[in-house]
Amino acid sequence: GPALPKRSDPAFVEKHARLMLVLFKPWRHAVDLRTPGQKWSEAYQEFLLICPLQHVYRIENMQLLHECKDSHD
Repeated sequence: GPALPKRSDPAFVEKHARLMLVLFKPWRHAVDLRTPGQKWSEAYQEFLLICPLQHVYRIENMQLLHECKDSHD
């Protein structure tokens, strides 16, 4: 499948936030992920304040993999 978007790339901030919420925030309906009219990045920042530390570590590791690949290229 396609690569995960980098959070450090301004063009993909919203896409990254949406994907991280879908992957790590418990939800049953799309409205569980963010409030109507809220930007994905805003909902993601709010989620980071309350999400389990193990999820934060996984998210950080995903970003670290991007950084390692970028430094290798």
